[in-house]
Amino acid sequence: MAQPVYSFLGYKLLEVNYKNNLQHSNTYISISCSGKLVDKDLYILNVKVCADFIPDEESSFLFESAFRINDKELFNELDDKPLQSILFSVVFPFIREKIFTITSDISQGLFIPTLDLKSIDVSKGIKLNRK
Repeated sequence: MAQPVYSFLGYKLLEVNYKNNLQHSNTYISISCSGKLVDKDLYILNVKVCADFIPDEESSFLFESAFRINDKELFNELDDKPLQSILFSVVFPFIREKIFTITSDISQGLFIPTLDLKSIDVSKGIKLNRK
């Protein structure tokens, strides 16, 4: 039986710096990722999401996710940039939900839109601006 190239082990919220002014709607959301192979079969992907709920002050949420590498040959063929995008697409729905839950306690929560991650290079970061 063939194994998948990787297995998603889970994620955790490492750090929250959240300040909100109920009179101000955030004007942007930025997302950045960094990943590394920390063991021969364990890949860690860190995701930082930032938004400005208060003018000139940034709120941030830092997540860490872990993936077990099952197929070393195929894994080694992947460039680091597409790899981060693939792994980010796995953990992104969980991060969206967690941030919405945290920020919706006081007011309308931070809603990060659904993104088509197939064509996004997350190694360069993502910035969404409110119109």
